[in-house]
Amino acid sequence: MDDDDEIDDQPTHHLRDVFPTKYYRDQGFVETKLEIHDEDLEEIIEFYLTYHGVDFDEIEIVNNRPMNIWLYAKCRKYVENEAEADGNGAESTRSGEYDGNPTG
Repeated sequence: MDDDDEIDDQPTHHLRDVFPTKYYRDQGFVETKLEIHDEDLEEIIEFYLTYHGVDFDEIEIVNNRPMNIWLYAKCRKYVENEAEADGNGAESTRSGEYDGNPTG
């Protein structure tokens, strides 16, 4: 990506926090799961390829499996204690081994 390239100041995105933000006490992090919609995938992929130096005149994103794509980004913020977890939006607390943050 050139220094002249800029990211749009007003990006349109469809990210949605779809599950409770969880504080994993034993692991020391707060995890938020964001759903990424199909409408954003082409822009995300093109940005990634351009950022990493792929130099083509045209990039066409093709989905050979036209079904619902349930893509999530697991975003973690490491914290020191429960008060800091609350300050980072934790809605529930989990203890024990990390459960992979399933849908519930």
